[in-house]
Amino acid sequence: MATDTPTRATPPDSLSSTAVRFVCNVSSLSDTGITGQPTNNDDRATTISGPLVMLVFTLLTVVPVSAQLPLSLQNLVVENVAVGECAFRPAPPPPSQHQAVSPAGSAPSSSSTRPACYFTPPNRTVCFRGIETKRFQAGGKFNLTRWLILCDWPLRSFDPLVLSRLVPRIERLAVTGRVLQRLAHDFPALPYLRMVNITGTRLNHTGVNAFYELERLQVLNLRGNELEQIQPYRFRSGHVEVYLQGNLWNCTNDMIWLLKEQSRQYVDKPTLVCKDWKYTGRPVMTAMEYKRVVRESCLHEEIWNCSCHVSYLRLSENGLSFHPMIMVNCSDRGFYQLPQYLPGNTTVLHIARNKLQSVDSLTTNEHYQSVQDIYLDENRITTIDILEDTIWLDNFRILSLRGNRLNRIRVYSVEHAIERNPGVGKLYLSNNPWRCGCRFAIRFQRFLRKHESLVADSRNITCYFINDDDGRKQYLPVLTVTPNDICRPSEHNTAAFYNTLSIIFASLIVLIFTKLAYDYYHYRKYGKLPWLIMKMP
Repeated sequence: MATDTPTRATPPDSLSSTAVRFVCNVSSLSDTGITGQPTNNDDRATTISGPLVMLVFTLLTVVPVSAQLPLSLQNLVVENVAVGECAFRPAPPPPSQHQAVSPAGSAPSSSSTRPACYFTPPNRTVCFRGIETKRFQAGGKFNLTRWLILCDWPLRSFDPLVLSRLVPRIERLAVTGRVLQRLAHDFPALPYLRMVNITGTRLNHTGVNAFYELERLQVLNLRGNELEQIQPYRFRSGHVEVYLQGNLWNCTNDMIWLLKEQSRQYVDKPTLVCKDWKYTGRPVMTAMEYKRVVRESCLHEEIWNCSCHVSYLRLSENGLSFHPMIMVNCSDRGFYQLPQYLPGNTTVLHIARNKLQSVDSLTTNEHYQSVQDIYLDENRITTIDILEDTIWLDNFRILSLRGNRLNRIRVYSVEHAIERNPGVGKLYLSNNPWRCGCRFAIRFQRFLRKHESLVADSRNITCYFINDDDGRKQYLPVLTVTPNDICRPSEHNTAAFYNTLSIIFASLIVLIFTKLAYDYYHYRKYGKLPWLIMKMP
Protein backbone atom coordinates (compact mmCIF):
# COMPACT_ATOMS: atom_id res chain seq x y z
CA MET A 1 0.00 0.00 0.00
CA ALA A 2 1.22 3.50 -0.67
CA THR A 3 2.62 5.60 2.16
CA ASP A 4 0.58 8.21 3.96
CA THR A 5 2.73 11.02 2.65
CA PRO A 6 1.28 12.11 -0.71
CA THR A 7 3.57 12.46 -3.68
CA ARG A 8 3.13 14.72 -6.67
CA ALA A 9 1.12 13.25 -9.51
CA THR A 10 1.20 16.50 -11.46
CA PRO A 11 3.81 17.03 -14.19
CA PRO A 12 6.94 18.82 -13.00
CA ASP A 13 7.74 22.33 -14.09
CA SER A 14 11.08 21.22 -15.49
CA LEU A 15 12.86 18.15 -16.77
CA SER A 16 15.06 18.19 -13.69
CA SER A 17 12.02 17.62 -11.49
CA THR A 18 11.08 14.65 -13.63
CA ALA A 19 14.56 13.26 -13.13
CA VAL A 20 14.29 13.56 -9.35
CA ARG A 21 10.94 11.80 -9.32
CA PHE A 22 12.13 9.05 -11.65
CA VAL A 23 15.30 8.38 -9.70
CA CYS A 24 13.38 8.33 -6.44
CA ASN A 25 10.94 5.83 -7.90
CA VAL A 26 13.75 3.53 -8.98
CA SER A 27 15.32 3.66 -5.55
CA SER A 28 12.03 3.10 -3.80
CA LEU A 29 11.23 0.16 -6.02
CA SER A 30 14.48 -1.53 -5.08
CA ASP A 31 13.77 -0.91 -1.40
CA THR A 32 10.35 -2.48 -1.50
CA GLY A 33 11.81 -5.47 -3.28
CA ILE A 34 14.09 -6.05 -0.29
CA THR A 35 11.95 -5.19 2.68
CA GLY A 36 8.51 -5.80 1.26
CA GLN A 37 7.39 -2.46 2.69
CA PRO A 38 7.67 0.97 1.11
CA THR A 39 9.77 3.66 2.71
CA ASN A 40 8.53 7.16 3.35
CA ASN A 41 9.51 10.13 1.21
CA ASP A 42 12.40 11.20 3.42
CA ASP A 43 13.92 7.75 3.29
CA ARG A 44 13.65 7.64 -0.50
CA ALA A 45 15.97 10.58 -1.00
CA THR A 46 18.69 8.92 1.04
CA THR A 47 18.53 5.64 -0.91
CA ILE A 48 19.61 7.11 -4.26
CA SER A 49 22.86 5.48 -5.21
CA GLY A 50 24.83 4.12 -8.16
CA PRO A 51 26.96 6.08 -10.63
CA LEU A 52 24.37 6.10 -13.43
CA VAL A 53 21.56 7.34 -11.23
CA MET A 54 23.76 10.02 -9.68
CA LEU A 55 24.91 11.14 -13.15
CA VAL A 56 21.35 11.57 -14.36
CA PHE A 57 20.34 13.28 -11.13
CA THR A 58 23.27 15.73 -11.24
CA LEU A 59 22.95 16.63 -14.91
CA LEU A 60 19.22 17.11 -14.91
CA THR A 61 19.08 19.15 -11.75
CA VAL A 62 21.77 21.49 -13.06
CA VAL A 63 20.85 21.72 -16.76
CA PRO A 64 17.58 23.53 -17.59
CA VAL A 65 15.10 22.24 -20.15
CA SER A 66 16.21 24.71 -22.79
CA ALA A 67 19.83 23.54 -22.64
CA GLN A 68 21.26 20.98 -25.03
CA LEU A 69 20.86 17.77 -23.03
CA PRO A 70 22.11 14.51 -24.56
CA LEU A 71 19.15 12.69 -26.05
CA SER A 72 20.10 9.43 -24.32
CA LEU A 73 19.77 11.06 -20.89
CA GLN A 74 16.44 12.65 -21.81
CA ASN A 75 15.08 9.29 -22.91
CA LEU A 76 16.33 7.62 -19.74
CA VAL A 77 14.15 9.96 -17.74
CA VAL A 78 11.14 10.56 -19.95
CA GLU A 79 10.51 7.20 -21.58
CA ASN A 80 10.43 5.47 -18.20
CA VAL A 81 7.74 7.74 -16.82
CA ALA A 82 5.82 6.07 -14.01
CA VAL A 83 3.46 7.27 -11.36
CA GLY A 84 5.30 7.27 -8.06
CA GLU A 85 2.73 5.27 -6.17
CA CYS A 86 2.83 2.47 -8.74
CA ALA A 87 6.40 1.64 -7.68
CA PHE A 88 5.16 0.39 -4.32
CA ARG A 89 3.38 -2.85 -4.92
CA PRO A 90 1.41 -3.82 -1.83
CA ALA A 91 2.22 -7.04 -0.07
CA PRO A 92 -0.46 -9.70 -0.62
CA PRO A 93 -2.85 -10.06 2.29
CA PRO A 94 -2.02 -12.84 4.76
CA PRO A 95 -3.92 -16.07 4.08
CA SER A 96 -6.96 -16.65 6.20
CA GLN A 97 -7.47 -19.74 8.32
CA HIS A 98 -9.58 -21.25 5.57
CA GLN A 99 -6.95 -20.64 2.86
CA ALA A 100 -4.15 -23.03 2.11
CA VAL A 101 -0.72 -21.46 1.84
CA SER A 102 0.91 -22.05 -1.57
CA PRO A 103 4.22 -23.84 -1.34
CA ALA A 104 7.38 -21.96 -2.21
CA GLY A 105 8.06 -21.84 -5.94
CA SER A 106 4.47 -22.62 -6.93
CA ALA A 107 2.51 -20.49 -9.38
CA PRO A 108 0.73 -17.46 -7.89
CA SER A 109 -2.93 -17.79 -7.20
CA SER A 110 -5.49 -16.26 -9.50
CA SER A 111 -6.21 -13.60 -6.89
CA SER A 112 -2.82 -11.99 -7.62
CA THR A 113 -4.05 -11.03 -11.10
CA ARG A 114 -7.35 -9.56 -9.95
CA PRO A 115 -7.86 -5.83 -9.42
CA ALA A 116 -6.81 -4.60 -6.01
CA CYS A 117 -7.61 -1.12 -4.66
CA TYR A 118 -6.23 0.49 -1.51
CA PHE A 119 -7.61 3.60 0.12
CA THR A 120 -5.25 5.99 1.92
CA PRO A 121 -6.82 8.69 4.10
CA PRO A 122 -7.92 11.30 3.58
CA ASN A 123 -8.87 10.89 -0.09
CA ARG A 124 -6.44 8.86 -2.17
CA THR A 125 -7.02 5.45 -3.81
CA VAL A 126 -4.43 3.36 -5.59
CA CYS A 127 -5.65 0.48 -7.79
CA PHE A 128 -3.56 -2.23 -9.38
CA ARG A 129 -4.59 -4.24 -12.48
CA GLY A 130 -7.92 -2.44 -12.84
CA ILE A 131 -10.68 -1.13 -10.58
CA GLU A 132 -12.49 -3.11 -7.95
CA THR A 133 -15.90 -1.87 -9.02
CA LYS A 134 -17.78 -3.55 -6.17
CA ARG A 135 -15.82 -1.66 -3.52
CA PHE A 136 -16.66 1.70 -5.04
CA GLN A 137 -20.29 0.79 -5.54
CA ALA A 138 -20.56 -0.45 -1.97
CA GLY A 139 -19.78 3.02 -0.70
CA GLY A 140 -17.83 3.58 2.49
CA LYS A 141 -14.40 5.12 2.46
CA PHE A 142 -13.93 4.72 -1.31
CA ASN A 143 -16.67 7.33 -1.80
CA LEU A 144 -14.17 9.84 -0.41
CA THR A 145 -11.76 9.31 -3.32
CA ARG A 146 -10.52 12.53 -4.85
CA TRP A 147 -7.21 11.22 -6.15
CA LEU A 148 -7.40 7.99 -8.19
CA ILE A 149 -4.22 6.25 -9.34
CA LEU A 150 -4.57 3.28 -11.70
CA CYS A 151 -1.41 1.19 -11.93
CA ASP A 152 -0.69 -1.56 -14.47
CA TRP A 153 -3.95 -1.02 -16.34
CA PRO A 154 -4.64 -4.49 -17.81
CA LEU A 155 -6.84 -3.64 -20.80
CA ARG A 156 -6.08 -2.15 -24.22
CA SER A 157 -8.65 0.56 -23.72
CA PHE A 158 -9.68 2.78 -20.83
CA ASP A 159 -13.22 4.14 -20.65
CA PRO A 160 -13.33 7.51 -18.86
CA LEU A 161 -17.13 7.21 -18.58
CA VAL A 162 -16.74 4.87 -15.59
CA LEU A 163 -15.25 7.76 -13.61
CA SER A 164 -18.51 9.71 -13.54
CA ARG A 165 -20.23 6.64 -12.13
CA LEU A 166 -17.65 5.51 -9.56
CA VAL A 167 -15.76 8.67 -8.54
CA PRO A 168 -17.87 11.69 -9.62
CA ARG A 169 -15.94 14.04 -7.29
CA ILE A 170 -12.50 13.05 -8.55
CA GLU A 171 -9.91 15.84 -8.68
CA ARG A 172 -6.80 14.00 -9.86
CA LEU A 173 -6.42 10.98 -12.13
CA ALA A 174 -3.29 9.03 -12.99
CA VAL A 175 -3.16 6.00 -15.30
CA THR A 176 -0.13 3.90 -16.28
CA GLY A 177 0.40 0.49 -17.87
CA ARG A 178 2.04 -0.79 -21.06
CA VAL A 179 -1.09 -2.59 -22.24
CA LEU A 180 -3.23 0.55 -22.61
CA GLN A 181 -3.49 1.76 -26.24
CA ARG A 182 -6.58 3.95 -26.54
CA LEU A 183 -9.36 5.83 -24.80
CA ALA A 184 -12.72 4.21 -25.44
CA HIS A 185 -14.58 7.56 -25.16
CA ASP A 186 -13.87 11.21 -24.54
CA PHE A 187 -13.82 12.26 -20.90
CA PRO A 188 -17.28 13.12 -19.58
CA ALA A 189 -18.09 16.25 -17.61
CA LEU A 190 -16.30 15.81 -14.27
CA PRO A 191 -16.68 19.21 -12.59
CA TYR A 192 -13.84 18.73 -10.07
CA LEU A 193 -11.19 16.98 -12.19
CA ARG A 194 -8.23 19.32 -12.67
CA MET A 195 -5.26 17.03 -13.27
CA VAL A 196 -5.02 14.10 -15.73
CA ASN A 197 -1.82 12.07 -15.89
CA ILE A 198 -1.66 9.27 -18.51
CA THR A 199 1.97 8.20 -18.77
CA GLY A 200 4.07 5.17 -19.58
CA THR A 201 1.39 3.56 -21.77
CA ARG A 202 1.10 2.65 -25.44
CA LEU A 203 -1.57 5.27 -26.04
CA ASN A 204 -1.22 6.22 -29.73
CA HIS A 205 -4.19 8.45 -30.43
CA THR A 206 -6.34 11.04 -28.69
CA GLY A 207 -9.14 13.10 -30.22
CA VAL A 208 -9.15 16.89 -30.19
CA ASN A 209 -12.22 16.82 -27.91
CA ALA A 210 -11.00 14.07 -25.61
CA PHE A 211 -10.69 16.46 -22.64
CA TYR A 212 -13.11 19.19 -23.73
CA GLU A 213 -15.78 18.52 -21.11
CA LEU A 214 -13.36 18.92 -18.17
CA GLU A 215 -14.22 22.46 -17.17
CA ARG A 216 -11.63 22.78 -14.39
CA LEU A 217 -8.74 20.95 -16.06
CA GLN A 218 -5.39 22.58 -15.29
CA VAL A 219 -2.74 19.96 -16.12
CA LEU A 220 -2.70 17.30 -18.85
CA ASN A 221 0.35 15.04 -18.71
CA LEU A 222 0.70 12.65 -21.67
CA ARG A 223 4.42 11.99 -21.44
CA GLY A 224 6.08 8.70 -22.26
CA ASN A 225 3.30 7.25 -24.43
CA GLU A 226 3.30 6.33 -28.13
CA LEU A 227 1.54 9.33 -29.66
CA GLU A 228 2.70 9.98 -33.23
CA GLN A 229 0.65 13.04 -34.08
CA ILE A 230 -1.82 15.37 -32.41
CA GLN A 231 -4.06 18.23 -33.41
CA PRO A 232 -4.56 21.18 -31.05
CA TYR A 233 -6.76 20.05 -28.19
CA ARG A 234 -9.97 21.90 -27.37
CA PHE A 235 -10.42 22.90 -23.74
CA ARG A 236 -13.25 24.58 -21.86
CA SER A 237 -11.02 25.87 -19.10
CA GLY A 238 -9.05 29.07 -19.56
CA HIS A 239 -5.54 27.68 -19.36
CA VAL A 240 -4.28 24.10 -19.40
CA GLU A 241 -0.65 23.03 -19.19
CA VAL A 242 0.00 20.15 -21.60
CA TYR A 243 3.08 17.91 -21.37
CA LEU A 244 3.98 15.72 -24.36
CA GLN A 245 7.63 14.76 -24.13
CA GLY A 246 8.82 11.19 -24.74
CA ASN A 247 6.23 10.17 -27.36
CA LEU A 248 7.00 8.60 -30.75
CA TRP A 249 6.42 11.72 -32.83
CA ASN A 250 6.20 11.10 -36.58
CA CYS A 251 7.44 14.34 -38.12
CA THR A 252 6.35 13.40 -41.62
CA ASN A 253 2.90 14.39 -40.35
CA ASP A 254 1.74 17.98 -40.31
CA MET A 255 2.18 19.54 -36.88
CA ILE A 256 3.14 23.02 -38.06
CA TRP A 257 0.36 24.38 -35.85
CA LEU A 258 2.78 23.98 -32.92
CA LEU A 259 4.77 26.91 -34.32
CA LYS A 260 1.70 29.16 -34.25
CA GLU A 261 0.72 28.17 -30.72
CA GLN A 262 1.74 31.24 -28.71
CA SER A 263 -0.09 30.65 -25.42
CA ARG A 264 2.68 28.41 -24.04
CA GLN A 265 -0.03 25.90 -23.30
CA TYR A 266 2.12 23.06 -24.66
CA VAL A 267 4.79 23.55 -22.04
CA ASP A 268 7.53 21.16 -23.17
CA LYS A 269 7.17 21.46 -26.95
CA PRO A 270 10.81 22.68 -27.38
CA THR A 271 11.97 19.29 -26.04
CA LEU A 272 9.88 17.08 -28.35
CA VAL A 273 11.98 14.76 -30.54
CA CYS A 274 11.08 13.05 -33.84
CA LYS A 275 11.15 9.25 -33.82
CA ASP A 276 10.22 8.42 -37.45
CA TRP A 277 12.81 7.02 -39.89
CA LYS A 278 13.16 10.26 -41.84
CA TYR A 279 13.66 12.77 -39.00
CA THR A 280 14.74 10.51 -36.15
CA GLY A 281 16.55 12.38 -33.40
CA ARG A 282 15.63 15.80 -34.82
CA PRO A 283 13.72 18.31 -32.67
CA VAL A 284 10.06 18.42 -33.65
CA MET A 285 9.99 22.22 -33.67
CA THR A 286 13.04 22.39 -35.95
CA ALA A 287 11.49 19.93 -38.40
CA MET A 288 8.20 21.84 -38.42
CA GLU A 289 9.99 25.18 -38.94
CA TYR A 290 11.77 23.87 -42.02
CA LYS A 291 8.52 22.42 -43.31
CA ARG A 292 6.83 25.80 -42.86
CA VAL A 293 9.59 27.64 -44.74
CA VAL A 294 9.51 25.14 -47.59
CA ARG A 295 5.72 25.34 -47.80
CA GLU A 296 5.91 29.12 -48.14
CA SER A 297 8.75 28.91 -50.70
CA CYS A 298 6.64 26.57 -52.80
CA LEU A 299 4.10 29.36 -53.34
CA HIS A 300 6.50 31.11 -55.72
CA GLU A 301 4.90 31.93 -59.07
CA GLU A 302 7.31 29.62 -60.92
CA ILE A 303 6.33 26.51 -58.95
CA TRP A 304 3.01 27.43 -57.35
CA ASN A 305 1.39 24.27 -58.73
CA CYS A 306 4.24 21.98 -57.58
CA SER A 307 4.56 20.23 -54.23
CA CYS A 308 7.56 20.63 -51.91
CA HIS A 309 8.71 18.46 -49.03
CA VAL A 310 11.63 18.30 -46.61
CA SER A 311 12.98 14.84 -47.37
CA TYR A 312 15.70 14.86 -44.71
CA LEU A 313 17.43 17.05 -42.14
CA ARG A 314 21.18 16.53 -42.31
CA LEU A 315 23.23 17.37 -39.23
CA SER A 316 25.99 19.88 -39.92
CA GLU A 317 29.62 18.89 -39.48
CA ASN A 318 29.91 20.88 -36.25
CA GLY A 319 26.77 19.21 -34.90
CA LEU A 320 25.14 22.55 -34.01
CA SER A 321 22.65 23.00 -36.84
CA PHE A 322 20.72 21.17 -39.55
CA HIS A 323 20.70 21.44 -43.33
CA PRO A 324 17.40 20.56 -45.00
CA MET A 325 17.28 18.39 -48.10
CA ILE A 326 14.22 19.42 -50.11
CA MET A 327 12.29 17.48 -52.74
CA VAL A 328 10.19 19.35 -55.32
CA ASN A 329 7.62 17.48 -57.42
CA CYS A 330 6.56 19.24 -60.63
CA SER A 331 5.51 16.16 -62.59
CA ASP A 332 2.42 16.41 -64.83
CA ARG A 333 2.28 20.19 -64.55
CA GLY A 334 2.61 21.23 -68.22
CA PHE A 335 6.10 22.79 -67.99
CA TYR A 336 7.75 23.74 -71.31
CA GLN A 337 11.08 24.48 -69.61
CA LEU A 338 12.73 23.87 -66.29
CA PRO A 339 11.38 26.30 -63.66
CA GLN A 340 13.63 29.28 -63.10
CA TYR A 341 13.15 29.13 -59.32
CA LEU A 342 13.57 26.37 -56.77
CA PRO A 343 13.61 26.61 -52.97
CA GLY A 344 17.08 26.76 -51.45
CA ASN A 345 18.70 23.38 -50.70
CA THR A 346 16.54 21.55 -53.25
CA THR A 347 18.32 18.25 -53.83
CA VAL A 348 15.62 16.23 -55.64
CA LEU A 349 13.47 17.42 -58.54
CA HIS A 350 10.71 15.34 -60.13
CA ILE A 351 9.58 16.93 -63.37
CA ALA A 352 8.43 13.95 -65.43
CA ARG A 353 5.62 13.89 -68.00
CA ASN A 354 5.93 17.52 -69.06
CA LYS A 355 6.93 19.16 -72.37
CA LEU A 356 10.57 20.00 -71.71
CA GLN A 357 12.89 20.16 -74.72
CA SER A 358 16.21 21.15 -73.11
CA VAL A 359 18.15 20.99 -69.86
CA ASP A 360 19.96 24.32 -70.20
CA SER A 361 18.99 25.50 -66.70
CA LEU A 362 21.12 22.78 -65.12
CA THR A 363 24.21 24.64 -66.33
CA THR A 364 23.10 28.29 -66.17
CA ASN A 365 20.70 28.64 -63.23
CA GLU A 366 22.16 28.90 -59.70
CA HIS A 367 18.99 27.38 -58.21
CA TYR A 368 20.06 24.01 -59.66
CA GLN A 369 23.51 23.95 -58.05
CA SER A 370 22.30 21.78 -55.15
CA VAL A 371 20.04 19.52 -57.27
CA GLN A 372 21.58 16.05 -57.21
CA ASP A 373 18.65 13.87 -58.30
CA ILE A 374 16.55 14.91 -61.28
CA TYR A 375 13.81 12.86 -62.94
CA LEU A 376 13.13 14.07 -66.51
CA ASP A 377 11.19 11.04 -67.74
CA GLU A 378 8.69 11.29 -70.60
CA ASN A 379 9.52 14.75 -71.87
CA ARG A 380 10.70 15.95 -75.31
CA ILE A 381 14.43 16.26 -74.68
CA THR A 382 16.50 15.59 -77.82
CA THR A 383 20.04 16.19 -76.55
CA ILE A 384 22.08 16.62 -73.36
CA ASP A 385 25.30 17.73 -75.08
CA ILE A 386 25.14 21.03 -73.22
CA LEU A 387 26.01 19.16 -70.01
CA GLU A 388 29.44 18.21 -71.36
CA ASP A 389 32.27 19.31 -69.02
CA THR A 390 29.86 21.03 -66.60
CA ILE A 391 30.01 21.13 -62.81
CA TRP A 392 26.50 19.69 -62.58
CA LEU A 393 27.39 16.55 -64.55
CA ASP A 394 30.45 16.06 -62.34
CA ASN A 395 28.32 16.12 -59.18
CA PHE A 396 24.95 14.58 -60.01
CA ARG A 397 23.68 11.51 -58.17
CA ILE A 398 20.64 10.37 -60.19
CA LEU A 399 19.79 11.40 -63.75
CA SER A 400 16.68 9.83 -65.27
CA LEU A 401 15.98 10.44 -68.96
CA ARG A 402 13.61 7.60 -69.76
CA GLY A 403 11.01 8.14 -72.47
CA ASN A 404 12.50 11.20 -74.16
CA ARG A 405 13.68 11.77 -77.77
CA LEU A 406 17.38 11.08 -77.40
CA ASN A 407 18.99 9.31 -80.39
CA ARG A 408 22.66 9.99 -79.62
CA ILE A 409 24.85 11.17 -76.75
CA ARG A 410 28.53 11.98 -76.53
CA VAL A 411 29.54 8.73 -74.89
CA TYR A 412 33.06 9.84 -74.04
CA SER A 413 31.77 12.97 -72.30
CA VAL A 414 29.32 11.08 -70.09
CA GLU A 415 31.89 8.41 -69.29
CA HIS A 416 34.52 10.97 -68.24
CA ALA A 417 31.98 12.71 -66.02
CA ILE A 418 31.09 9.44 -64.33
CA GLU A 419 34.74 8.67 -63.68
CA ARG A 420 35.23 12.11 -62.10
CA ASN A 421 32.05 11.89 -60.00
CA PRO A 422 32.53 9.90 -56.76
CA GLY A 423 28.88 10.26 -55.73
CA VAL A 424 27.19 9.08 -58.91
CA GLY A 425 24.32 6.72 -58.18
CA LYS A 426 22.06 5.77 -61.10
CA LEU A 427 21.53 6.69 -64.74
CA TYR A 428 18.32 5.80 -66.62
CA LEU A 429 18.30 5.89 -70.45
CA SER A 430 15.68 3.42 -71.71
CA ASN A 431 12.66 4.11 -73.96
CA ASN A 432 14.56 6.58 -76.12
CA PRO A 433 14.82 6.28 -79.94
CA TRP A 434 18.54 5.45 -79.96
CA ARG A 435 19.88 5.23 -83.52
CA CYS A 436 21.91 2.11 -84.32
CA GLY A 437 24.66 3.92 -86.19
CA CYS A 438 27.59 1.63 -86.78
CA ARG A 439 30.20 3.51 -84.76
CA PHE A 440 27.82 5.01 -82.15
CA ALA A 441 26.10 1.73 -81.32
CA ILE A 442 29.39 -0.06 -80.72
CA ARG A 443 30.67 2.75 -78.45
CA PHE A 444 27.35 2.91 -76.65
CA GLN A 445 27.41 -0.85 -76.14
CA ARG A 446 30.92 -0.71 -74.62
CA PHE A 447 29.79 2.05 -72.30
CA LEU A 448 26.73 0.10 -71.12
CA ARG A 449 28.71 -3.07 -70.53
CA LYS A 450 31.37 -1.22 -68.57
CA HIS A 451 28.82 0.62 -66.41
CA GLU A 452 26.00 -1.93 -66.33
CA SER A 453 25.57 -1.55 -62.56
CA LEU A 454 25.33 2.22 -62.92
CA VAL A 455 22.91 2.33 -65.87
CA ALA A 456 20.05 0.68 -64.00
CA ASP A 457 17.93 -0.05 -67.07
CA SER A 458 20.75 -1.03 -69.45
CA ARG A 459 19.08 -4.35 -70.33
CA ASN A 460 15.98 -2.50 -71.55
CA ILE A 461 17.81 -0.04 -73.83
CA THR A 462 17.19 -0.67 -77.53
CA CYS A 463 18.30 1.04 -80.71
CA TYR A 464 16.78 0.93 -84.20
CA PHE A 465 17.95 0.82 -87.78
CA ILE A 466 16.05 1.02 -91.06
CA ASN A 467 15.57 -2.34 -92.68
CA ASP A 468 16.71 -2.19 -96.33
CA ASP A 469 14.12 -4.70 -97.44
CA ASP A 470 10.91 -3.03 -96.28
CA GLY A 471 12.10 0.35 -94.95
CA ARG A 472 10.71 -0.31 -91.49
CA LYS A 473 12.43 0.37 -88.20
CA GLN A 474 13.90 -2.67 -86.55
CA TYR A 475 14.78 -2.55 -82.85
CA LEU A 476 17.59 -4.49 -81.18
CA PRO A 477 18.89 -4.57 -77.58
CA VAL A 478 22.04 -2.47 -77.47
CA LEU A 479 23.82 -4.91 -75.16
CA THR A 480 23.52 -7.79 -77.63
CA VAL A 481 23.85 -5.98 -80.99
CA THR A 482 26.77 -6.99 -83.27
CA PRO A 483 28.50 -5.13 -86.13
CA ASN A 484 26.97 -7.58 -88.58
CA ASP A 485 23.50 -6.53 -87.38
CA ILE A 486 23.89 -2.80 -87.87
CA CYS A 487 26.85 -2.07 -90.15
CA ARG A 488 26.45 -2.16 -93.93
CA PRO A 489 29.15 -4.02 -95.85
CA SER A 490 30.73 -0.77 -96.96
CA GLU A 491 30.61 0.65 -93.47
CA HIS A 492 31.90 -2.60 -92.05
CA ASN A 493 34.81 -2.68 -94.55
CA THR A 494 35.61 0.95 -93.92
CA ALA A 495 35.59 0.36 -90.18
CA ALA A 496 37.81 -2.71 -90.59
CA PHE A 497 40.23 -0.70 -92.78
CA TYR A 498 40.50 2.09 -90.22
CA ASN A 499 40.91 -0.41 -87.41
CA THR A 500 43.78 -2.11 -89.29
CA LEU A 501 45.37 1.24 -90.07
CA SER A 502 45.16 2.23 -86.43
CA ILE A 503 46.91 -0.99 -85.38
CA ILE A 504 49.73 -0.38 -87.90
CA PHE A 505 50.29 3.18 -86.71
CA ALA A 506 50.28 2.10 -83.10
CA SER A 507 52.86 -0.59 -83.84
CA LEU A 508 55.13 1.91 -85.66
CA ILE A 509 54.96 4.31 -82.73
CA VAL A 510 55.98 1.55 -80.36
CA LEU A 511 58.94 0.58 -82.59
CA ILE A 512 60.14 4.18 -82.90
CA PHE A 513 60.11 4.74 -79.14
CA THR A 514 61.86 1.39 -78.60
CA LYS A 515 64.65 2.36 -81.07
CA LEU A 516 65.07 5.75 -79.43
CA ALA A 517 65.39 4.14 -76.03
CA TYR A 518 67.99 1.65 -77.36
CA ASP A 519 70.07 4.37 -79.03
CA TYR A 520 70.01 6.51 -75.89
CA TYR A 521 71.15 3.58 -73.76
CA HIS A 522 73.94 2.71 -76.27
CA TYR A 523 75.18 6.31 -76.37
CA ARG A 524 75.25 6.62 -72.57
CA LYS A 525 77.18 3.39 -72.16
CA TYR A 526 79.64 3.46 -75.10
CA GLY A 527 79.56 7.10 -76.21
CA LYS A 528 78.75 6.15 -79.79
CA LEU A 529 76.10 7.82 -81.86
CA PRO A 530 73.64 5.72 -83.90
CA TRP A 531 74.85 4.51 -87.28
CA LEU A 532 72.28 6.58 -89.17
CA ILE A 533 73.48 9.82 -87.59
CA MET A 534 77.09 8.99 -88.39
CA LYS A 535 76.21 8.66 -92.08
CA MET A 536 74.32 11.95 -92.22
CA PRO A 537 76.24 14.90 -93.84
